[in-house]
Amino acid sequence: MSMPAAPQDAQTVPVRVQIIELEPFALDLVIPSYLTVKDLSHRVAQDAGLGAFWEDGTRRIYWLRARGRVLQDHEKLQELGIVPHELLHLLPQPPVGSGVQERPPEYPENKGYAAGGNLALVGGIGQMAIWAGAWVMALSVDQSIIVAFLPAVAMALHVTSFARHIFGGVGSAVRIPAAGLAIYMPVMIMVMLASWLWAGIAPLDMFGPLVLGVFGGFFGVLLAWLAWYGPVEALPERTIAHVLAEEQEAVYSCGICGLDVPPDVRSDCIYQCGRVFHSGCYAARQSVWNKEGCAVCGWMPGQGAAPGAA
Repeated sequence: MSMPAAPQDAQTVPVRVQIIELEPFALDLVIPSYLTVKDLSHRVAQDAGLGAFWEDGTRRIYWLRARGRVLQDHEKLQELGIVPHELLHLLPQPPVGSGVQERPPEYPENKGYAAGGNLALVGGIGQMAIWAGAWVMALSVDQSIIVAFLPAVAMALHVTSFARHIFGGVGSAVRIPAAGLAIYMPVMIMVMLASWLWAGIAPLDMFGPLVLGVFGGFFGVLLAWLAWYGPVEALPERTIAHVLAEEQEAVYSCGICGLDVPPDVRSDCIYQCGRVFHSGCYAARQSVWNKEGCAVCGWMPGQGAAPGAA
């Protein structure tokens, strides 16, 4: 049974959340799309029955993954354009000492750009020359849309690939389509001149192929650049060092007011119940406590497991 879509004015969205745990499971939730990911991830974790804190009182970290990448703490689902019933992944922080750790992906060894060198440049020039000659021969027989446009797109693919060889294979650089256009336009003009002077085509008959050649060149260069560009949005690099640094920056939550506890105002329970407090909150609570044990939960050593460790 599918969940009904939430009203649009409520700024909520029904989603399916896959929980990545040692025993993974999925939940169908209606979550607010206006919250930041930092707050939303913990809200989803609570709905999933996952603990928000570790036994020592440190706050457990959760990450949300959507659209093929891990979302940043400041992002919001409404800014991402999440649609109803979209699949999200909740990635909980593994317990310290559990042996579970994030392994860097086993990418193949990078041996550099294999298609570089003078041979590739000479081969690219030869391919463009052969294709230009074939294009001239085709135009001498027929000046239709197919003969004018499709070879123009193919030539633009050739010159953009050639520009990528010139700059060493980096596909995302804007100079690649710029260089591709700079190479394509003179080549196209030479093809049109050769079709007029050598093949004897009337100048008026060359106007249509010239216009189609320009449009085909721009389209082909853009298509080739996008094909060489790579991932639209590359995933952020995450190593073991990054994970350990995030663990060191774990935030403690006050056992009285529930707000984050900066290190300079942190106060631990004198009975070691496992809770962490603001020094001011704890001093105020202790000042009105006239019994033994922790002023928050009443726990004393020797009573078994501390409530803060539950």
